[in-house]
Amino acid sequence: MTESQKKLKHLRTTMIQWADENKIQSKKNKQYHVIPQRNGIDWEEDFKFVTKLDGMLSDGLDDKLKKSEMKMCNELYRYYSQCYMMK
Repeated sequence: MTESQKKLKHLRTTMIQWADENKIQSKKNKQYHVIPQRNGIDWEEDFKFVTKLDGMLSDGLDDKLKKSEMKMCNELYRYYSQCYMMK
């Protein structure tokens, strides 16, 4: 496992933890929860992006992240790592 893959797995875990700590009970159906958006972007879209990158590296389609992908991952980590700062 490459260093990039380890960081992506850590980012995914961080995102899941953030979503769990910030979920809001749905007003329409009390059984469901809603995950808040990040600057108008759904959490699910961010998670799909990170999962896609992890899959591409794992499958050998790419050997490293592009500069723009790395920049986006850093931005996501800065936002979602807030769950560590709350404690």
